[in-house]
Amino acid sequence: MKSGRASNFVISFILKIFIPSVFIFSSCNIEMEDFIYPSNEVVKLYTSPKFDLYSFKKIAVAPMMNDDTTDTGTFYATNHFINELESKFGAINFFIPSYHDSTDSDSLTIRIAESIEKDKHLDLKSFYETDLGNAIMKENADAVFIGIVTDFYSSLGYSYSKSRRFYPATLTKCEFTYYLISLKDGRVLWRAVISASEGYYLLLPKVKYPPLDLAISNGIDQMIEKLPFQKSSD
Repeated sequence: MKSGRASNFVISFILKIFIPSVFIFSSCNIEMEDFIYPSNEVVKLYTSPKFDLYSFKKIAVAPMMNDDTTDTGTFYATNHFINELESKFGAINFFIPSYHDSTDSDSLTIRIAESIEKDKHLDLKSFYETDLGNAIMKENADAVFIGIVTDFYSSLGYSYSKSRRFYPATLTKCEFTYYLISLKDGRVLWRAVISASEGYYLLLPKVKYPPLDLAISNGIDQMIEKLPFQKSSD
């Protein structure tokens, strides 16, 4: 009998949690997924066997494609990357290049990334003919980080909270690639593919999805630990 009462209690608890939420979302014609949770990991990693032959005093960080989807500032995820780089690798000067045609940065970054994937190196002659490349060339940078979001989506479902209750939640998930390119010869010195996400507990009845920038920043926190630079001494 005790076992039966416990089972009835669990069923009653689940129904109290799920039925109201399902009713609300069904009335709003919102499709629910089963269970969602944020996760961040580096899924692919490449370091050139000749990486140690290169020296770095100054590295450009190109504005990431699909950055700045929040209202918190220009190039949110790119600036997050810069801050983390400066914190861990203080001996290197990192900077975001300032150039005239920055409004075309997304399409330019896509073209550059496609060229790198196809040719396995960066055509420096063509790169320096762009506004971005010209701006970096004037800074005498040794290398450039180029990042591009290759896939992203948002979903709606349930998440398990620290208080051991299920709540409606939203998730923004993405996959992005970062390259470190030598500006001496165009060689791909380092490449990482990252799966990243950010989740929100949903405050009914308004549906709000996490900004893509925050998901990217979470992935950057995982990615930066894989960079082969020598870290600054504490």
